[in-house]
Amino acid sequence: MKLSFISIYTTLHAVALVNALWPVPRNLETGTSLLKLSPSFDIQFDAGSGLSPPQDLLDAISRTKHRLWNDKLGRLVVGRGEDDREGLESASSLSLLTLTLDSHSKSTNDDDDGSSTSHTLLPISVEAVKDIGSRSEEYSLKVPANGSPAVITANSSLGLLRGLTTFEQLWYWLPGDVGEEDGGGIVYAHQAPVFIGKDHPAFPYRGFMLDTARNFFAVDDIKRVLDTMSLVKMSVFHWHVVDSQSFPLTIHGFEELAKKGAYSRKEIYTSADVQSIVKYAAERGIDVLVEIDTPGHTAVIAKAYPEHIACPDAMPWSQYAHEPPAGQLRLASSATTNFTVSMLSSIAQTLPSTMFGTGGDEINENCYQKDPSTQEDLKHSGATLEKALDSFTQSTHGALRQLGKQVVVWQEMALNHRVSLANDTIIMQATVAAFSS
Repeated sequence: MKLSFISIYTTLHAVALVNALWPVPRNLETGTSLLKLSPSFDIQFDAGSGLSPPQDLLDAISRTKHRLWNDKLGRLVVGRGEDDREGLESASSLSLLTLTLDSHSKSTNDDDDGSSTSHTLLPISVEAVKDIGSRSEEYSLKVPANGSPAVITANSSLGLLRGLTTFEQLWYWLPGDVGEEDGGGIVYAHQAPVFIGKDHPAFPYRGFMLDTARNFFAVDDIKRVLDTMSLVKMSVFHWHVVDSQSFPLTIHGFEELAKKGAYSRKEIYTSADVQSIVKYAAERGIDVLVEIDTPGHTAVIAKAYPEHIACPDAMPWSQYAHEPPAGQLRLASSATTNFTVSMLSSIAQTLPSTMFGTGGDEINENCYQKDPSTQEDLKHSGATLEKALDSFTQSTHGALRQLGKQVVVWQEMALNHRVSLANDTIIMQATVAAFSS
């Protein structure tokens, strides 16, 4: 407990040193001068390179300008920065932020004619779903104190987005005098000049997981989560979309799963919903990792396909599952394996991410030992349960790899079972933190 307290204190202290900047940039240099945002402030893409900005970068610029003037976030100090008012009367004003590309940028999309004058910078939505190790998020930021144009330099649209996010965090709102016709107000920074050289993330995977099976979240709520993630530069939305409790995901060819397994007809993600969420996330620099847990955590599949589930709703549930309701895919059945391969492939091929999660955690052996169908399949094949799990995994993972997916599993697949995993498999470690008063 003492170690946890020290860690939390250190983190909060670090945040206090740089005020609202999060994550804390590398190579950060700041001054002590006040700098106002001019009423005519604009953000422009430098077209000197001959490149055209993608639409999602232009949209990001528009969102940044809108939030700068409309969020009205005051300083987290007593008086909300009122002590800055006198100094702001003589402070310089910033009128322009320029987004420019590093001269070594390769993130372009050539037109069919190969013309060097018709290159288009790759969209944020393309950069955000590249292989996790090949994304370029680096940027540099310079904000002079004298009102000269500020500059963000990066070698990709994704890097420019990260720079815009940092730039936005520099500014605060100070209300105008009472009685002013338009309410007045000043948007300003209080630590100019600001210089950040080649900031890049310490970890390429910066994820947030949302479980929409146990608790359904509407599409607009998920998009609000994505907005928040983008504002702190998180890069992966881990969507734990289905589980034993409900199956709200519509999958082409397997529509009965959602029809019979969702909490209600209103709590279903259509194919259009999924594509809308994926597109919305990618435009904000976020990759969507969809997880469909197998072979455990699949009890709800019995609502539509009972032939594929062992020990459905068995009681007492604690003997058959980690949590209720009980039920797992019959992994020793070739029919169930083929069903699972087809289901996973159907949804995976519609997703741009190079990653796809298959879970693999909390498999209950007693469920299979008490399931006559599974025992008959094991007897017929001469395989052990572990061997059957390995064969099931090879089939499902093999199909996903053929679609170009890097498979993501929970740690039990590597630590608790004799399963052969590809060398590039991503292994998630689930850790439960215990806190005491």
